[in-house]
Amino acid sequence: PATARVRRDEAWADVALAEVRVGDVLLVRPGERIPVDATIASGTTTVDEALLTGESHPVDKAPGDTVHAGAVNGLGVL
Repeated sequence: PATARVRRDEAWADVALAEVRVGDVLLVRPGERIPVDATIASGTTTVDEALLTGESHPVDKAPGDTVHAGAVNGLGVL
C-alpha cells in the first residue's frame, strides 16, 4: 500500500510510507495489506504470506510475531 494508518497525537492518520518511523503504532484492519515490516503489539489474526512463500494459506499471528509488508491481514485487527 502507498499509505499507513499511524497513531499521531492520540488520533489515527493516514500517512505516506516515507513518513512511517521506527516506534510508530500502526492500525491494520481486516483485509488490508500490511504496509511495513513490523512486530504485532496487539491483536490476533491470520496473515496470507503468499508473497513470501508462494502458497496462499493463512498463518496465525499474535502479539510478538513479525509481519511483513505486502502480506494480507485476515479477519483480525492489528
